[in-house]
Amino acid sequence: MGFIKNDHNHGWKSVAKGTLGGGFPFHSKLATWLQEYTNIPKETELEILEVSCGEVSCPTEETLIVWDKQEFRISRKKEMISKMDVDLSWKRFVSKT
Repeated sequence: MGFIKNDHNHGWKSVAKGTLGGGFPFHSKLATWLQEYTNIPKETELEILEVSCGEVSCPTEETLIVWDKQEFRISRKKEMISKMDVDLSWKRFVSKT
């Protein structure tokens, strides 16, 4: 009997930098929703990072928004983020800080 080898990495990859005022090319509404549901200033420089495994047995897909030494995590691929994802993730982020 063999064992499944689990030695893959989930490294974060930077996919974009910008401001809420400038928007993001991969998602037409994300900047608008972040302005609506968060208190991140419109002209703050943000970095968007993503981790996605790709292995069928490992459904890891997350987006990380970084600014001013803060990190806001959304458990969805950057292109698939919904308005509700932003709202619920921000509420979770605020409750931890």
